[in-house]
Amino acid sequence: MYRKYSGQDRRKYQRLDLNIILIYRVNEPIFVRMQVGDREIEATMINLSEGGMGFLNDYNIPLGTELFIKFTLSKMDKEGHITFHGPMQIIAEVRSNVAQEKGEYRLGVCFTKIKLQDKGGITDFVKTALGL
Repeated sequence: MYRKYSGQDRRKYQRLDLNIILIYRVNEPIFVRMQVGDREIEATMINLSEGGMGFLNDYNIPLGTELFIKFTLSKMDKEGHITFHGPMQIIAEVRSNVAQEKGEYRLGVCFTKIKLQDKGGITDFVKTALGL
């Protein structure tokens, strides 16, 4: 099932479209962890904001599921120096799940536990990339 864009964005924070590999693990509920397996799973982050992210994965994860997510951000300054922030380790809750083509699912998650340093790193990364 595909959702049609209604023209109204309910997001509190501006999102940045990107393509970054992340690792996640299902924390709870236990029945979802048992279905997916108690392991780390690779997925592709497709957007990021201070409050959450969207990513593509191969599992149909129910709304309300708690995930442990790890990723690292990198950026290049005007002189060509690359700096890294991470690995970030964030707890998030699945807020949306939309089936995509090829058996993938686009999950939207809201960060529920994030270190202040990581939240600042994400905010800086998004603002810099968007030229704000």
